[in-house]
Amino acid sequence: MNTIINGVDLDAVLLEAINAAKTIIQSDWPAIRAEVENLGRSMARDMIFLHQQQQAGTLSDNDIGLFLDDQKIVTRLRLRSIAIVTLQLAEAILNAMTAVFRSAIYRALGCDVR
Repeated sequence: MNTIINGVDLDAVLLEAINAAKTIIQSDWPAIRAEVENLGRSMARDMIFLHQQQQAGTLSDNDIGLFLDDQKIVTRLRLRSIAIVTLQLAEAILNAMTAVFRSAIYRALGCDVR
């Protein structure tokens, strides 16, 4: 990806998000690794999109928060589609990865999204 937004390296953010998920699901990591990595890349692409829209003036901080809320729903469904992922595990994975990207969005875009 090799994208840096306001000093925030998205490759480093992606690796941190994947590692955050990996610590939660160590025993099942081989079965879910590809999906988590794919979800992480998707989150990084979303961050690039949000930056572009913010720069164009088409999204406010509130709009960015709403977008991220909707993306969490989609991501939760994708995780739940994997047979070994329980609802509690999906939430734990999602929360770990979202926390990393929430922090990165704050540092890169200046948005305090919850």
